[in-house]
Amino acid sequence: MKNSENIYQDAALVKKILLGEANEVERQEFQKRLIHCPDLQNVYEELQDSETLKTAFDEYQNYSSERAYLAFLEKIESKKTKSRKSLLLRVAWYSAAAIVILAIGLAFFLSETKLPQEENEILIQPGTQQAQLTLSDGNTIDIHEKKVVDVVVDGVKVKYKEGVLTYQQTATTEQEIKENIEKTIRSNELAIPRGGENTVVLADGTRVHLNAGSKLIYPTQFAGKRRMVILEGEAYFDVTKDEEHPFVVRTHLGEVTVLGTAFNVNAYRDASVCYTTLVHGKVSFSTPEDKTITLLPGEQAVISASELSKRSVNVDEYVGWVNGVYSFNNRTLGEIMQTFERWYDIQVYYETPDLRDIAYSGSVERYRAINTFLDALELTGDIYYKINGKRILIYKNE
Repeated sequence: MKNSENIYQDAALVKKILLGEANEVERQEFQKRLIHCPDLQNVYEELQDSETLKTAFDEYQNYSSERAYLAFLEKIESKKTKSRKSLLLRVAWYSAAAIVILAIGLAFFLSETKLPQEENEILIQPGTQQAQLTLSDGNTIDIHEKKVVDVVVDGVKVKYKEGVLTYQQTATTEQEIKENIEKTIRSNELAIPRGGENTVVLADGTRVHLNAGSKLIYPTQFAGKRRMVILEGEAYFDVTKDEEHPFVVRTHLGEVTVLGTAFNVNAYRDASVCYTTLVHGKVSFSTPEDKTITLLPGEQAVISASELSKRSVNVDEYVGWVNGVYSFNNRTLGEIMQTFERWYDIQVYYETPDLRDIAYSGSVERYRAINTFLDALELTGDIYYKINGKRILIYKNE
């Protein structure tokens, strides 16, 4: 997509300044731009620091496609016949600066600067706090960030305020609590649509953050030896410790059993693999075929219909969404966009199937418009995109 003409002019000026190619008029114009644009000043200062430049270029090398990196190497090779070794290193870094300002600095500049919106340009905004709560009597309540709910169901006060759904006992004595629990335990269902998220605090104090396209079924009060909930989709659990009553998350591929811990479960039915990632504590995962593995912090269970295994992972890549950041390490475009389809409530189409297999590394703020991410992808030289309503069309950049 096209960007602001001024930004491309700024990038071209930075490139000339760093390479020593700017004339006096251009240098004066650049000084004026620095005065009127603090963001450009910050980018320029960072790119004059060799260590910052090296770090930025290393990130670009990892994020960019192989084709873009080879193009950079060719640019450096073309300088070798004209420069001595001492000068070569300087030219190489300045050439890197030219690429960095276009691929990293410019991407940062674009994301931080409010550009005049082009005619027909569509910004696809991130999801919001929204859900549908189904009570045990079958009644439903649509909840969203501005909604306030305060009802009593099955002897439990159900409240929703500022994005958090809570369950609290109305009984005040141990006898009343026992009588409530001895009654038929009923379940509620919290369903999160595509483009939504929400948090629920269960009757035992366990906090569950549900991601887009997910559903949690849980009792209004826990009874019996196990605290059982049923999950479809993705959720982050911070479980209240109770050694006498293990907490169990049931998915379509098996069960996660814990005493008190924090972990993430990704178990969408339209995905062939389920992931359970442990942040702290200790959990076990068991399949219907009685296969069981135990996880320690920093480990992840990988479950499919035919396999159960575990591996060590960077947990931020799998739980960062809870803190507002999506992190990707050598993930394919197809995997990344599948996540974004749920969060932004979009459909993604590819010109050719092989586009799904391009791998990228980086991080994306969860609460930004998806256009920021797509614009950064365009700068790698791999793809370009078009938006039609809620559909994103991705094309190969020949």
